[in-house]
Amino acid sequence: MIAPLSPTLSAAIAIALISVTATGADAIPGAVGAAASPSAAPALSSLDGKTFVAQSGEKGKQASNKDTIVFRDGRFLSEGCSPYNFKNAPYQAIVDGAAIHFHAETHSPTHGTMVWDGIVKDNAIEATSIWTRERWYWKIKKEYWYRGQMKK
Repeated sequence: MIAPLSPTLSAAIAIALISVTATGADAIPGAVGAAASPSAAPALSSLDGKTFVAQSGEKGKQASNKDTIVFRDGRFLSEGCSPYNFKNAPYQAIVDGAAIHFHAETHSPTHGTMVWDGIVKDNAIEATSIWTRERWYWKIKKEYWYRGQMKK
């Protein structure tokens, strides 16, 4: 007859089995102990190298500005926001049929944060940004829209 395992020994065996499983060939990329594989490397987005010229305005209002939106080397840039110290930032993109959805967050040391979401389809871009600037005694939060075409 085999004696039952103590709870401490059972826990140690379970941890060892999880560790061995997580470091195997089928490990989840980015998981602790996972081995890097060529397929785990981020793929360049189909937006990279594209530039869009867009009209923009505050949500619910007509266009009041022009902007140039640039996707380059996995980074997003709104040239219209550059004078306010907003820098380029990494972006994420997901292909959904003929459309590409993207998301980015740009930051300015003097003017806050802008969270961008948009879609590119048939060389056209539609996007929104939410600009937030907080101080200890007040907060600004405004939403803007963007519509434009790929620059040729």
